[in-house]
Amino acid sequence: MRTVYWGWSMLLTAAIVVQIGLAGYGAFYAANKLDDEGSTIDDKVFEDGFQFHAALGYFVILAGLVLMIIGLIAGIGKWRLGRHGLLFLLLFVQLWLAWIGFELPFPVGFLHPINAMLILALSAWISWDEWQRRKTVVAPAAAT
Repeated sequence: MRTVYWGWSMLLTAAIVVQIGLAGYGAFYAANKLDDEGSTIDDKVFEDGFQFHAALGYFVILAGLVLMIIGLIAGIGKWRLGRHGLLFLLLFVQLWLAWIGFELPFPVGFLHPINAMLILALSAWISWDEWQRRKTVVAPAAAT
Protein backbone atom coordinates (compact mmCIF):
# COMPACT_ATOMS: atom_id res chain seq x y z
CA MET A 1 0.00 0.00 0.00
CA ARG A 2 2.97 2.32 0.57
CA THR A 3 3.84 1.98 -3.12
CA VAL A 4 0.33 3.13 -4.06
CA TYR A 5 0.70 6.00 -1.60
CA TRP A 6 4.05 7.03 -3.08
CA GLY A 7 2.77 6.79 -6.65
CA TRP A 8 -0.36 8.77 -5.87
CA SER A 9 1.67 11.49 -4.14
CA MET A 10 3.86 11.79 -7.24
CA LEU A 11 0.79 11.92 -9.49
CA LEU A 12 -0.75 14.64 -7.32
CA THR A 13 2.42 16.73 -7.42
CA ALA A 14 2.61 16.38 -11.21
CA ALA A 15 -1.06 17.36 -11.53
CA ILE A 16 -0.40 20.47 -9.44
CA VAL A 17 2.47 21.46 -11.73
CA VAL A 18 0.21 21.00 -14.77
CA GLN A 19 -2.54 22.96 -12.98
CA ILE A 20 -0.21 25.93 -12.49
CA GLY A 21 0.85 25.69 -16.14
CA LEU A 22 -2.78 25.72 -17.25
CA ALA A 23 -3.33 28.94 -15.30
CA GLY A 24 -0.56 30.51 -17.35
CA TYR A 25 -2.11 29.13 -20.52
CA GLY A 26 -5.47 30.68 -19.60
CA ALA A 27 -3.91 34.08 -18.92
CA PHE A 28 -1.97 34.13 -22.18
CA TYR A 29 -4.95 32.75 -24.12
CA ALA A 30 -6.99 35.74 -22.95
CA ALA A 31 -4.10 38.11 -23.68
CA ASN A 32 -3.77 36.66 -27.19
CA LYS A 33 -7.45 37.34 -27.85
CA LEU A 34 -6.82 40.95 -26.81
CA ASP A 35 -3.87 41.31 -29.16
CA ASP A 36 -5.26 44.20 -31.19
CA GLU A 37 -5.49 47.63 -29.58
CA GLY A 38 -9.03 48.34 -28.45
CA SER A 39 -10.15 44.72 -28.77
CA THR A 40 -12.30 43.08 -26.11
CA ILE A 41 -13.28 39.57 -25.11
CA ASP A 42 -16.45 38.29 -23.54
CA ASP A 43 -16.90 35.90 -20.61
CA LYS A 44 -17.10 32.87 -22.92
CA VAL A 45 -13.71 33.55 -24.52
CA PHE A 46 -12.15 34.14 -21.11
CA GLU A 47 -13.67 30.93 -19.73
CA ASP A 48 -12.49 29.00 -22.81
CA GLY A 49 -8.92 29.76 -21.79
CA PHE A 50 -9.40 28.64 -18.22
CA GLN A 51 -11.72 25.65 -18.69
CA PHE A 52 -8.90 23.08 -18.44
CA HIS A 53 -7.47 24.85 -15.40
CA ALA A 54 -10.85 24.78 -13.67
CA ALA A 55 -11.57 21.16 -14.56
CA LEU A 56 -8.18 19.90 -13.40
CA GLY A 57 -8.56 21.96 -10.22
CA TYR A 58 -11.51 19.84 -9.12
CA PHE A 59 -9.53 16.67 -9.88
CA VAL A 60 -6.58 17.95 -7.83
CA ILE A 61 -8.83 18.58 -4.82
CA LEU A 62 -10.29 15.10 -5.13
CA ALA A 63 -6.79 13.62 -5.58
CA GLY A 64 -5.68 15.39 -2.38
CA LEU A 65 -8.55 13.78 -0.48
CA VAL A 66 -7.73 10.37 -1.99
CA LEU A 67 -4.07 10.80 -0.95
CA MET A 68 -5.16 11.41 2.62
CA ILE A 69 -7.34 8.29 2.57
CA ILE A 70 -4.57 6.17 1.04
CA GLY A 71 -2.15 7.51 3.66
CA LEU A 72 -4.56 6.56 6.43
CA ILE A 73 -4.90 3.03 5.06
CA ALA A 74 -1.14 2.74 4.52
CA GLY A 75 -0.47 3.76 8.12
CA ILE A 76 1.93 6.60 7.36
CA GLY A 77 1.68 8.11 10.84
CA LYS A 78 0.08 11.11 12.48
CA TRP A 79 2.75 13.64 11.45
CA ARG A 80 2.44 12.77 7.78
CA LEU A 81 -1.36 12.67 7.97
CA GLY A 82 -1.23 16.14 9.52
CA ARG A 83 0.59 17.40 6.42
CA HIS A 84 -2.12 15.80 4.30
CA GLY A 85 -4.78 17.56 6.31
CA LEU A 86 -2.99 20.86 5.76
CA LEU A 87 -2.65 20.10 2.04
CA PHE A 88 -6.35 19.34 1.74
CA LEU A 89 -7.17 22.53 3.65
CA LEU A 90 -4.99 24.58 1.28
CA LEU A 91 -6.67 22.90 -1.71
CA PHE A 92 -10.10 23.79 -0.34
CA VAL A 93 -8.96 27.37 0.34
CA GLN A 94 -7.67 27.48 -3.24
CA LEU A 95 -11.13 26.61 -4.55
CA TRP A 96 -12.67 29.27 -2.32
CA LEU A 97 -10.11 31.84 -3.51
CA ALA A 98 -10.95 31.01 -7.13
CA TRP A 99 -14.68 31.47 -6.54
CA ILE A 100 -14.34 34.70 -4.59
CA GLY A 101 -11.40 36.10 -6.58
CA PHE A 102 -13.63 37.33 -9.40
CA GLU A 103 -15.48 39.60 -6.99
CA LEU A 104 -12.43 40.70 -5.00
CA PRO A 105 -9.37 40.68 -7.27
CA PHE A 106 -7.38 42.23 -4.43
CA PRO A 107 -6.65 40.70 -1.96
CA VAL A 108 -8.42 37.41 -2.72
CA GLY A 109 -7.40 37.07 -6.38
CA PHE A 110 -3.87 38.06 -5.41
CA LEU A 111 -3.69 35.24 -2.86
CA HIS A 112 -4.78 32.52 -5.34
CA PRO A 113 -1.34 32.10 -7.00
CA ILE A 114 0.45 32.54 -3.65
CA ASN A 115 -1.61 29.68 -2.22
CA ALA A 116 -0.83 27.62 -5.35
CA MET A 117 2.88 27.92 -4.56
CA LEU A 118 2.24 26.76 -0.99
CA ILE A 119 0.24 23.80 -2.31
CA LEU A 120 3.02 22.84 -4.71
CA ALA A 121 5.69 23.13 -2.02
CA LEU A 122 3.74 21.03 0.47
CA SER A 123 2.82 18.39 -2.12
CA ALA A 124 6.42 18.18 -3.32
CA TRP A 125 7.61 17.85 0.30
CA ILE A 126 5.18 14.97 0.89
CA SER A 127 6.35 13.19 -2.30
CA TRP A 128 10.04 13.83 -1.63
CA ASP A 129 9.72 12.65 1.97
CA GLU A 130 8.13 9.37 0.87
CA TRP A 131 10.76 8.94 -1.87
CA GLN A 132 13.53 9.40 0.72
CA ARG A 133 11.85 6.95 3.09
CA ARG A 134 11.61 4.38 0.32
CA LYS A 135 15.34 4.74 -0.42
CA THR A 136 16.30 4.09 3.21
CA VAL A 137 13.97 1.08 3.47
CA VAL A 138 15.12 -0.48 0.18
CA ALA A 139 18.87 0.12 0.73
CA PRO A 140 19.26 -2.08 3.86
CA ALA A 141 17.10 -4.79 2.28
CA ALA A 142 19.30 -4.81 -0.83
CA ALA A 143 22.47 -5.08 1.29
CA THR A 144 21.35 -8.33 2.96
